[in-house]
Amino acid sequence: MDQDYVQPIIEKLLHRANSHVHVLTKPYFPGDRSIGGKFGMNSRTITLYIQEIEEQCIELFGSLQPIESYIQIIFAHELGHAHDPMLEMLADELEQCSDSLQSARIALRIEENAWEYARDLLPDVELFIFETILDRSLEAYYDALNAHQTGNIA
Repeated sequence: MDQDYVQPIIEKLLHRANSHVHVLTKPYFPGDRSIGGKFGMNSRTITLYIQEIEEQCIELFGSLQPIESYIQIIFAHELGHAHDPMLEMLADELEQCSDSLQSARIALRIEENAWEYARDLLPDVELFIFETILDRSLEAYYDALNAHQTGNIA
């Protein structure tokens, strides 16, 4: 799919967020996981993996019909990490934490902060699309917490 539609989305949200973070687009995340975006704390760079996002969109919604909303949501979430005043502190806590339950809680908090920012940045996005992506994104974090609560830790 032609990806010329991505740049205007990025520019619009950077302007709306009054953000000067650096943004890269690449086709795929260079790992085994399906990741649509990543914020690099040290480089202050957001990388969006466009073909990953397109594949996720098809998987969740059965088509690319909501792709512009999907990209907005993923990018707004990554902007949430970039603009989270607690991120550095939480990342340090996570790195130093030796308790897996506490680590799971900190990781969830980092993600929830970014999603809260995204929700505020995108008041006009269709709620069903936002909530579907949010739920899928947080699923692994809640699964990790539930595993601790039920004693099914891998």
